[in-house]
Amino acid sequence: MKGLRTSAIAAAIALCGSAPLLAQTERAYVTGVGGVARSADTTSGNAMAEVGVRIVPHLLVFGDVGRFENLQPSDVQPSIATATQLSSSQGLNVIGTGSVPAWYSIGGLRVEVPAGRHVLPYLFGGAGFARLMPTAQFTLSSGTLPDGSSPLATDVTNQLETSGEFTVPAASTAFMYSLGGGIEVPVARHWAVDAGYRYSRVNADTPANVQGATFGVGYRF
Repeated sequence: MKGLRTSAIAAAIALCGSAPLLAQTERAYVTGVGGVARSADTTSGNAMAEVGVRIVPHLLVFGDVGRFENLQPSDVQPSIATATQLSSSQGLNVIGTGSVPAWYSIGGLRVEVPAGRHVLPYLFGGAGFARLMPTAQFTLSSGTLPDGSSPLATDVTNQLETSGEFTVPAASTAFMYSLGGGIEVPVARHWAVDAGYRYSRVNADTPANVQGATFGVGYRF
């Protein structure tokens, strides 16, 4: 976790160049962001789009829509283990893998911290909801399907679902909040790049704490 914070800070410092300061008269921005998200289970991708509107000097409201590529795969593992064991007892050996992608949307406040001519640090905090959607895939190792037929493909997920040996865990919606900060550096008129650190808490049935480094490109107008 500490390594992610260190990487984000180092990248932010590296961005500081000789571009002009972003004008405080610019009323809004749109940013595309990508990065990594590390939870207790795994490290995966995080991508989002953000829109912000200035309400007073140095203070903006923002809204995010984003997606964690694989938030908490351990949530689906018990169902996979049950299906794998049941299939094996019937002569079908499979390898199951699971993932839990999550779409999220949050809104909050972003505070800009005047620091000089060529860099604009910021802090933010927001809250919203995440939609967790477990999924799984079963790959044939050996054996025959429950109806006695031979699989026509190595992916036998649909066959196991149809036979009732596996049921995908239901999707769920959970409260989520995010905190973090970063540094924005202008590179051309209205355009800027930024690097930051983000912590998110997803209050699912098994709460997830997610940390990550983010990198983005934005347009101010």
